Amino acid sequence: MLRKDDLARIKLPLLLVAGIALIASLQLVPLPPDLWTLLPEHEAIARLDNLLGLEVWRPVTLSSAATINALGSLTVPLAALLLFSMVRDHTPVLLGFVAIGIVSALLGIMQLFADPRSGLFFYEITNNGSAVGLFANRNHHAVFLACCLLVSLFLMQHSDERRFPWIKWSMAAAGAFLALAIITNASRAGIIALCMSLFLGALTLGIDRLKTRKTSAAARQGKFLPILLAVVAIILLPLFALAERSPALARILENSALEDLRAKLLPILLDMVGDFQPWGSGLGAFEYAYRMREPVDLLGPAYVNEAHNDWLQFPIETGVPGLILFALLAVICVRRFIRLPYERGARSEPWLGLGILIVLGAASVVDYPLRVPSVMVLAVIALAMFGAPALKGKSPEVSV
Repeated sequence: MLRKDDLARIKLPLLLVAGIALIASLQLVPLPPDLWTLLPEHEAIARLDNLLGLEVWRPVTLSSAATINALGSLTVPLAALLLFSMVRDHTPVLLGFVAIGIVSALLGIMQLFADPRSGLFFYEITNNGSAVGLFANRNHHAVFLACCLLVSLFLMQHSDERRFPWIKWSMAAAGAFLALAIITNASRAGIIALCMSLFLGALTLGIDRLKTRKTSAAARQGKFLPILLAVVAIILLPLFALAERSPALARILENSALEDLRAKLLPILLDMVGDFQPWGSGLGAFEYAYRMREPVDLLGPAYVNEAHNDWLQFPIETGVPGLILFALLAVICVRRFIRLPYERGARSEPWLGLGILIVLGAASVVDYPLRVPSVMVLAVIALAMFGAPALKGKSPEVSV
């Protein structure tokens, strides 16, 4: 049963999910024709209605089905968030993410040697022949693995060896395996996310050492584990390149068709951000908004269903209400970040949450990982860990 303290620990992600749900719900409210036709970028549809003699009440969103689907997808992170709030020891939850990452990585390696049409690929539209794991998109898979790597680094340093004598070295092995899986993923976003996770893991460790000042032999020995893992990963990068086993490293120096498309999309997206204000095109309705703007020279057999930049797609879809929600959340997060170093007690989970959010935020510049329900769950739990206040009594923390 949820208690007041439980809700206090998740109030930040709860505010985000509730805010997005409210915006989507308002975008589904039908408006009379005279009012609807005044909305930005609705003129073309209004002219068609006039020619056909239609007077139809329509919602703000350009696609009710897409917005309803987006609204329904929020139930997944909301349910996970409520369950997470009632858990006192977060170690099993974090271990669960690492376990899912390992399963996905193993599946991805099997996919590299499997028929692209085999049952190992769970989605009809996917990166066939690539290591996508449990996902449809190799970038999303790689970014998720990078976040799981960050979690494994955290557990390697913050675990009670009396309760979990196996966890330190098992997490070291898991981290090394996840790093190798990312390298073989053929995702530039994954390579960048890997480097960020290693850097943030080392940074979090340094902050923790300054706060706790551990001097035991085990602590002195353990502090070198992330450094060792980082060195191993860095050494393996050129080895994989020389062995031609890492397409991702070769792709870093290449200019793919998708990169060309992203560059051509940028000015269009910037125009759309302004043109669809103040109410937005509708949550999840970017595809339909873009079709109204798609230049002739970008027409082809493939279509653009996402902006591949969530920092721009979110304001396009949600308008001014979304910008207000984001600004409010940003102010709260900045205040939280400023206060975090001065918080009483050696709580390290907030730094892990912040690290995961940074990796996901960086990945969202060139992709849309936060549109995937499983990554949504990871994001809201990371936000909960980052935003959880230091409550009186025993706080829900990893066993240390």
